[in-house]
Amino acid sequence: MDNTSLSTGPAPSAEELALVAAFVRATNAGELAALEALFAADALVNDQLRNFWGIQEIRAWLEREIVGERVALKVLRVRKHYDAIIATAEISGEFETPRLPQPMTVDLHFTLQDARIVRLLVLLARDDTPEPDIRRAP
Repeated sequence: MDNTSLSTGPAPSAEELALVAAFVRATNAGELAALEALFAADALVNDQLRNFWGIQEIRAWLEREIVGERVALKVLRVRKHYDAIIATAEISGEFETPRLPQPMTVDLHFTLQDARIVRLLVLLARDDTPEPDIRRAP
């Protein structure tokens, strides 16, 4: 993983990198229990503007949309921006991606506390090339 940073702040710590690596490993292996164990009980996941609050909602999201859709991540770089660790990754899986660029790239914004994920934002990462608005119906 490339852990370069655009900011002049500190690089991610070994502990932060290990937690992100554990998330990627468990995602790629489809290990629901291992994924769930990485989150704090009151964590928040925001996946493309949809909120999942607390471990029960997060577990259901993990089961349905991560493990259930066989998501795989190929990390391109990891950097730290203030309190967030941002992993940019190519994402694939058994989900529909009509009208989206391929390979599809996401930024995973992790906020960590006490060796747990307390916030995870999943955002489509796009470059400057114009793409269709994914929020509109085809």
